[in-house]
Amino acid sequence: MTVEKNNESGDKPIKSIVKTITWRIIASATTFALALLFFGSDDKAIQKATGVAIAESLIKMVLYFFHERAWAKVRWDRIRVNLRKKSRKSRAIFIKPILKRA
Repeated sequence: MTVEKNNESGDKPIKSIVKTITWRIIASATTFALALLFFGSDDKAIQKATGVAIAESLIKMVLYFFHERAWAKVRWDRIRVNLRKKSRKSRAIFIKPILKRA
């Protein structure tokens, strides 16, 4: 068994892009609903709520992407463990490094 630091930087950018888009759909729908409640008595409530949701979505998507990429570079003691076989000895070796770090 070998224990080594993981040299990978984390998730790939495409995963961050997909997460960004799916989260923005959820968050923008919430923003639209709230804006619609606030502008409810206005004749142009739907137009205003749509404008707020679109502006908020575009700005926050860009900010979230860079936030996500920055966090993907944080390593916080990631380790790669390779077990050659399932035996008592290999399991004991696997547990020891993890327990020592805690």
